[in-house]
Amino acid sequence: MRATHGWSEVSNERKREIIDAIVSGRATAGPVHAELDLTDRCNVACYFCCSMDVRTKESVPLPQATRIIDQLVTGGLKSVRLAGGGDPLVHREIVAILDHLAACNILVDNVTTNGLGMTAAVAERFVRDRAREIVISLNAVDAADYARMMQVRGDIFDKVLANVRHLVAIRGEGMRPSLTIQFLLDRKNVTRVVEMYELGRSLGADRVAINAVLEIPHERIDRDILLTRDDVEIARPHFRELLERDRDAGLLLMDARGEGWDEMVAQHRRDLGIAPPNDIPVAPSYRAENGQCFFSWYTTTVSGTGDMYPCCLLQAADYKPLGNLMRGSLEEEWNGPGYTQIREEMRDVMLTGGEIRFRESKFKTLRRPCVEKNQCWLKVMYFCADEQFYRELDDALRIARKREVRWGRLAFEVLAYRAYDVARKVVRKLRG
Repeated sequence: MRATHGWSEVSNERKREIIDAIVSGRATAGPVHAELDLTDRCNVACYFCCSMDVRTKESVPLPQATRIIDQLVTGGLKSVRLAGGGDPLVHREIVAILDHLAACNILVDNVTTNGLGMTAAVAERFVRDRAREIVISLNAVDAADYARMMQVRGDIFDKVLANVRHLVAIRGEGMRPSLTIQFLLDRKNVTRVVEMYELGRSLGADRVAINAVLEIPHERIDRDILLTRDDVEIARPHFRELLERDRDAGLLLMDARGEGWDEMVAQHRRDLGIAPPNDIPVAPSYRAENGQCFFSWYTTTVSGTGDMYPCCLLQAADYKPLGNLMRGSLEEEWNGPGYTQIREEMRDVMLTGGEIRFRESKFKTLRRPCVEKNQCWLKVMYFCADEQFYRELDDALRIARKREVRWGRLAFEVLAYRAYDVARKVVRKLRG
């Protein structure tokens, strides 16, 4: 079973606590799930890495790390994701941290790593403690391309492959941890997509994820290396073969973003009679107006300096942390001004059903993708299959919306946005 951002570990009682807190505007007892990015150190230097811009050389020392974990447990923590500004397995005390999580009955829901730090001791703990999912960012298909993309010596590639094979060997016939091998495409390797898939299969992966490099932060490498619509035709036959090879195995996870790319993949699927994968099932009770972010009641991300962020996507150089667990306690920070502010903003977005628009004068902690529709995949992908949660959330929001949106403080704001949308449609129609 793949990672669920911790949702599979949350009891119905805790889910109701989240709903009640959204409606009332108060805080929950603490995060149920947390991303622990306990080190900012990394042993590779991927050219496409965004975390490099916020990376320090800091790591949370073991005594402070165990103290943070203990406080999170007191607040109701059930699961963690290990990722980070650096690679989580680079932390010098990673084995002790894994042992402490196990002693606290905290599930490792996901680990995202380059795999170089997957020593025998680390791998044995992931298998022993039944971690849910490990994502290995292999990215390249051979040593030369690995050295180019990760900007390290090519011989490291073989070390990573050996680590992955050891993990699969000691897992044996067990289902956990589920293993995803991830590859990244740019202009220099897009024609090797089938080789990537076959390498992932040969390693024993349960999923082979193939995605594109979308950005090069701070122009570290010439942007001409990024895929464009002009490359679709070059890639077309290779993607067709990729889909044919995966027809029966069903291992492929693919996000072919960009103009022309989605259409090309969809056309291949139609021609080959392959149904699109349904990786994000949706419960009948789920309604789009209720699909807004509720992370400030549910989770937190803790960096290698102890800084707290709403989620990994907001862990950016220009984003002010909401607290710091090296300086303050969980109770102080979770109920402090940063999290109080973001809960107020998230609650307005939730109550208005996504009708509200982003503007900097109103939103101090949320960014545009947090507010506006269809701009953040993380809002719902792990949650929207939960029939009971979204049924109970809808019942609670109907009452709150009647009180605060239909007749209350948010009524004018929603009406203003609706009038703006109508006016914009009229202008477009008049312009022909």
